[in-house]
Amino acid sequence: MPNDPTYYPLQTSRNPKTFVTPSMRKDGEVLETGVFTSIAMIEKIFRSAFVRRRIAASQLGIIIEGFVLDLHARGHVLTCIQSYAQVVEHFSRWLTMRRLPVEQIDDSVVERFLHGHLPHCHCPKPAVTHVRTCRAALGRLLIYLRQQRLIPKPKPTRPSAVEQMVQAYDTHMEEVGGLATSTIQYRCRYAREFLETCVVGGGLRLHNLSAANLMRYVQRRASGLKPASLRVLSVALRDLMRFLCFRGVVPESCVAGVPRPAPWPRHHLPEVFQPAELKAFLHSFDRATGVGRRDYAMALGLTQLGLRVQEIAMLQLDDLDCQRDALRLRHTKQRRDRLLPMTAAFAKAIASYLDHGRPLTRSSAVFVRHRAPLGDALQAHHVRNAMRRALARAGLKSLRVHLFRHTFATQLHQRGIGLKAIADLLGHQCLDTTANYARVNLDELRQASLPWPERWR
Repeated sequence: MPNDPTYYPLQTSRNPKTFVTPSMRKDGEVLETGVFTSIAMIEKIFRSAFVRRRIAASQLGIIIEGFVLDLHARGHVLTCIQSYAQVVEHFSRWLTMRRLPVEQIDDSVVERFLHGHLPHCHCPKPAVTHVRTCRAALGRLLIYLRQQRLIPKPKPTRPSAVEQMVQAYDTHMEEVGGLATSTIQYRCRYAREFLETCVVGGGLRLHNLSAANLMRYVQRRASGLKPASLRVLSVALRDLMRFLCFRGVVPESCVAGVPRPAPWPRHHLPEVFQPAELKAFLHSFDRATGVGRRDYAMALGLTQLGLRVQEIAMLQLDDLDCQRDALRLRHTKQRRDRLLPMTAAFAKAIASYLDHGRPLTRSSAVFVRHRAPLGDALQAHHVRNAMRRALARAGLKSLRVHLFRHTFATQLHQRGIGLKAIADLLGHQCLDTTANYARVNLDELRQASLPWPERWR
């Protein structure tokens, strides 16, 4: 088996006799679990002796066998493994025609194959020519070859002047500003876009930057942005100017030179899910499967605790305090730990997933992938996409996952919970952010309104 720290055993359940992963199933047949020899596993994946002899005869024959075993260990489905093996076999024939040894394989060789050979390929079948499939398979092959030390790792290239400045800005925001990762990412993106306009002759020229230059840049970008996005750009650009001023690169006038767009009007009340919609959403999960148990538990964390998708994805097993029925959030947007009480339904869903749905893995994350790479921790976009699929199954028009957080806060306020307590639960540092949820409590506002004087009727 591959000597890789991310290798996962073939038995992917706490009860391997009854649990079968999708990677072990093909056309209704279940592959036996356990430890197979390399030959037996290859015979299970490629049943044709002719195909096995053809693969073994290619230049990368032995490597393809190890590559296939690595893919299987990572949880790829059999159809994907076979497709990737055909791509590598095609690539191997091309290497033989070009007389390129394995040691010379790198990203540039792969690009030559993708853009130089595939458009004019006349190789005999099975020769996969779909660029996207070939790129994915050969990208995985490069990773495997580097892990096995068959080819050297790519040499790091010297970053450009813009990238050096963006990296310094990134470090400043994280270590000095303490900003959230998502905030750092979008501010770095805006900073990179602006600094690219300041490159002259291959070098970064900021010494002659003026307020007029900043005004023209914002005006040029404003034509393609909505009011909210324009205000975000303005805030990000002003923060970049503060950083450059702190480093002595630009004068202080540049900070004040960034225009301040007027705040966008809030004509509409914040959107929330209705109780019937939440009920339909929670009933859309198939809790007879491991993926269904996982997604249902994540959905309860969003609807009953008001968690962010990032907080769901970053949950660790050590964060579950079963004795106190509490949940510790360590990776929050504000970079501050938060302790929340777990609801009974959420605790039960977590226990059901851990006992009967979660694959065996070395990851300490609560929620992990059930497809390749099997057992890896979920990322925020995985959680978001799973919830969007559930919203679509429930027939709901809105697919905005963040509305669960709005709905949770609104329900608390309608029950009479104060804004300070809601802010503590949500992790808001500013009450103005939480106060937005009070705008939808129309029944409470009607009770607080003064009666109309009788003599004016």
